[in-house]
Amino acid sequence: FPQHREYLGESIGVQSKRGCPYDCAFCLYPYIEGKRVRYRPPSMVVKDISQHYHQWGARRFWFTDAQFITGKEAYPQCTEILERILAEKLEIEWSGYIRTSLITPELAKLMVRSGVGDLEVAITSGSQVVLNNLHMGFKLERLYDGCRYLAEAGFKGKVILNYSLNSPKETEESLLQSVESYKVVASILGEERVFPLMFFLGIQPNTDLEQRLLEEGYLSAGYNPLMLTPTSIRKLLYNPAPLNSFIAKACLRAWERKEGSRDPRKWTGSLSQDPNESGSYADKNLIRGIEGNSGRDALLSLEEILRSRQSIRSAKDSSERSVVTPAS
Repeated sequence: FPQHREYLGESIGVQSKRGCPYDCAFCLYPYIEGKRVRYRPPSMVVKDISQHYHQWGARRFWFTDAQFITGKEAYPQCTEILERILAEKLEIEWSGYIRTSLITPELAKLMVRSGVGDLEVAITSGSQVVLNNLHMGFKLERLYDGCRYLAEAGFKGKVILNYSLNSPKETEESLLQSVESYKVVASILGEERVFPLMFFLGIQPNTDLEQRLLEEGYLSAGYNPLMLTPTSIRKLLYNPAPLNSFIAKACLRAWERKEGSRDPRKWTGSLSQDPNESGSYADKNLIRGIEGNSGRDALLSLEEILRSRQSIRSAKDSSERSVVTPAS
């Protein structure tokens, strides 16, 4: 197995439950796994972890559930899993997709004591209007509360905030609200721990988003979601005008400040990866982006661009109001 060394230290996937009860407009999990949540016995989940821990020396684990905490009904299972990890003295680091809006003070303490590491949080947008339109099923204030509970419990990991910018119903104002939401989380957990990443919604079959865009005429009836041409890919990665240009400018501005170039990738004279580099994963550039926190720079650049547009519009409106209409 030539690539065995590449896998050492990587997280081992463990599934504790299947199914997702939420109705996020863009997500396939409910279609693939169903909306009814089925729980594995905590003893079996921790048995899997323990076997990898003792037999293979694994120390990092990723809960592959759609959401580790699917709702209040999941509290007993999640709590027992973490308590068993502590009882068996498994010194691990674990992570997964977490709805921080569902974290309680007690659960936060248990998460930290049992070895929670970096967390991915699908904040999606800092606008409650956009979140409601996408049927995300959480309130931003509750998300912030969960972050506060983690901070109070002594959480030391990173929080990766996944933003899906330019979603349906997005406006310049809602984009600015997303920037503000990053600032709120950073003020709670510390800027050095919060890493925003900017994505766009992928339109997937059998989702509410797909149905909406078919009805609106954005997608043509009978389109082939597997036809990966440049035109179709651009269409299926939802990032419509006019806001797309502002987001693109913000990303380029952030990269220019860090790299002094319009392209963040260094040209090596070869399209192939350097075989001498350590690691060979497709997401290595993503990892570098997280470490350099280029997402933060892009968000703050977006704020600069949008605030500048606001100032220009305000000055123009003031100028127009100051014009005296000649008497007839």
